[in-house]
Formats: sequence, structure tokens, C-alpha cells
Amino acid sequence: MKMYYTTTSDLNNAERISKIFLNDKKAVCINLIKNVNSFYLDDNSVNFANEIIMIIKTKLKKNEIERYINKIHNYEIPLIVEIKSGLPNLDYANWFTKNLE
Repeated sequence: MKMYYTTTSDLNNAERISKIFLNDKKAVCINLIKNVNSFYLDDNSVNFANEIIMIIKTKLKKNEIERYINKIHNYEIPLIVEIKSGLPNLDYANWFTKNLE
């Protein structure tokens, strides 16, 4: 199991992206964390956006998830970061495997 972090602009886009992942069996679970205040630089200007964090639990490799997210994401340049972690508990790992078959 791998976990990836990305953000999107609003709940509608986060739900749309999540449903595409799940319907295509590219992920087994996606956590959405709402109301994240993001400050960033763009063209030497400080900007602010309210975003949704998405944590995607999948078996996809980094290059596979990057291609997939770039096809369906609403951002021109979405951040896609793998979250490194240890192994999940055995019951969750079995559930995860069963649901991606």
C-alpha cells in the first residue's frame, strides 16, 4: 500500500477526483481534509487559497499516480507527494488488497 498527498481547490473537485479513482479501482480509500489555508508564491506575488487535502491510498507507483492525477486534476501543476510510512495492520492490509482486486 502506498499513500499520496495532493491538494485541490474545493470539495466538488476533491469528490469528483475521489470518485474517479474509486470507480476505476485506482485507489481503495481517499481522505479529504477540508478548509486548509494555503499561502504560496506565484510570479513574485504572495497568494492565498482555501484548499482540500487529499490523501490517496493506492497500489499505484509514483509515475503511475502522477500520470493518472495529471489527467483528471483541475490544477495545471498539482503537487503529488508520496507519504512514506510503515506497514499497515494486517486486517487493514487484507481489506485493502481485497478491495483493489
